Amino acid sequence: MTDSVEGIRWKIEEIDNEILELIKKRMSIAVAMGHQKVDKAMPVRDMRVEEQVRDRYLARAREIGISDAAAIELSSLLVRESVEAQARLPRPMKPRKVLVVGGGGAMGQWLCRFFDSRGHEVKVFDDLSGGEFKNVKLAQGVKDADVIAVSSHISATADMLRDIFKLKPKGLVFDIASVKSPIMDVLKEGADQGLLVCSIHPMFGPSASFIFARNLIVCNCGSDIAVNKFMPLLNGTGANVIEMPVEEHDKIISVVLGMSHALNLAFFGALKESGFTHDELRRVSSTTFERQMNTSGSVARESPNLYYEIQHLNPHNREMLEKLIDALREVQQAGSDDDRTQMIRLMQEGRKYFEVKQ
Repeated sequence: MTDSVEGIRWKIEEIDNEILELIKKRMSIAVAMGHQKVDKAMPVRDMRVEEQVRDRYLARAREIGISDAAAIELSSLLVRESVEAQARLPRPMKPRKVLVVGGGGAMGQWLCRFFDSRGHEVKVFDDLSGGEFKNVKLAQGVKDADVIAVSSHISATADMLRDIFKLKPKGLVFDIASVKSPIMDVLKEGADQGLLVCSIHPMFGPSASFIFARNLIVCNCGSDIAVNKFMPLLNGTGANVIEMPVEEHDKIISVVLGMSHALNLAFFGALKESGFTHDELRRVSSTTFERQMNTSGSVARESPNLYYEIQHLNPHNREMLEKLIDALREVQQAGSDDDRTQMIRLMQEGRKYFEVKQ
């Protein structure tokens, strides 16, 4: 029996090696396609083709007894690896001189690495060390820069933008603040002065090793030219770019960040009061609980100062959190009622919202 088991394992290992060789071959062909895209100035992503790949995997997977979820995950993984490999190919682009204000911080360093990897000359203005990137004085950095990225604390960004605008920058200026209300007037004043100003919000943190399929919001502050100058900086990355007027940003972010952060803060706060340790709960966790605990654990490791500013500085958060509190009370009431009608209604409304088939 042992020999039989070991023999089967050897066959599985052999097949695994064959699969990896096929993946290697697929990646080689994908890179060749990437060179074609570079030569013909084609975008790195083609959503129609990605959908075709997914559908092809789904159809074949059903024939051989693999679940739809596994087929989608496998096709997504292979597409992502291929697009990332294509995105790393150098594209014809005039090297820019980039100044990252706040380049010593976590997201500042991410911006430095991003621009450096794309062939641009990167310098930093910050009290903190810029690491491998040279620290310069603000006036000199602004004077030389083609692109100025501001990665300051949200509460400090308005003053930093004012200092930059006083120096009359010739290059593109953008911030990456998670909340725009405290800086909106300054951004618009800059655009009104004829400066090339827009506002960006990467919907990911400094641990992101790639931006393929990640969301990045580009806010127009009154300068169409600035937005048009920013877009080429993302060529070939495969990022999902969402454009919107800066006035619309904070309301939707009060849901995407404000409410989701608050929910996770409340979740691990309730866990702390439950009387059970993290390990005790982990041992008996369900699939849903495991996912929620992992998400909340990730939130607990984030910057408290950033989370405070996201909650405190977004004027739309209070209204959204009131809706969350009302919804929790409704769930509490539905679970307390002897009649299950209210719980059924809540579930049906959720299915309708998420377009889940009955």
